[in-house]
Amino acid sequence: MKKSNFYIILFSGAFILAFSSCGNKKKNESNNPNSIAEQKVTEVSPQVVFENDYALVSKVSLAPGEFQKVHEGENRVIYSLTDYSIDWEEQGETLGAKSWKKGDVHYHKAGKHSARNNGTTTAEWLVFSKKNTDLPYCEGKTNENDVNSVSAGFTNVLLDNNDFKITEVTLPKGESIAMHSGINRIIYSITEYQIMYKSNEEGNSKKQFQRGEIHWHDACQHALQNIGETEAKFLVVGYKQKNE
Repeated sequence: MKKSNFYIILFSGAFILAFSSCGNKKKNESNNPNSIAEQKVTEVSPQVVFENDYALVSKVSLAPGEFQKVHEGENRVIYSLTDYSIDWEEQGETLGAKSWKKGDVHYHKAGKHSARNNGTTTAEWLVFSKKNTDLPYCEGKTNENDVNSVSAGFTNVLLDNNDFKITEVTLPKGESIAMHSGINRIIYSITEYQIMYKSNEEGNSKKQFQRGEIHWHDACQHALQNIGETEAKFLVVGYKQKNE
């Protein structure tokens, strides 16, 4: 073999090897989940799902690596829609990783904060915020005579502080909750259900709710019965007056 042909073959082989190595490197990078996660890190804003003069409810959904920038928040309750882990910053202080389970409830005072999903699954939660406006007068309706006082077997108090009282209600098919007081409150439907609702404000009416629906009630006396074919499960987010 001539020397010139030998060098041509050697050069061609080196070129093919280098090209193949480069292609494999790009392929490996594209299959690397860490590289994909880094490329998809984005800032996410909350979605407002309910608002009136007294309350604001937002839904936050963060894919792995996504984050919320630093922003102000009112006094608020967080209800976890999924299991998740986040890196948490509050009032300029990095507080490390926080983990929550689906159905967990916790409270935050007003202030600046940010969150980043440090896990491998979607982090999703609801934010029930209290606006700086006076709530409607409750006219003697108090938490002492709320749903827990008449139907403790169907209820579970998840949180109770100066701003909120959060109760999870699980009402089996055909069961009823007797007349009781209700302060200003938001109802969040955990399941789909149908009830007969009676109150001193609205009279008697059939009501049907889909999973994830949110509605508001001013303070009133009320009772209800599950007239549907499924268990009724919902969250009662009570908004307290300053003296309640």
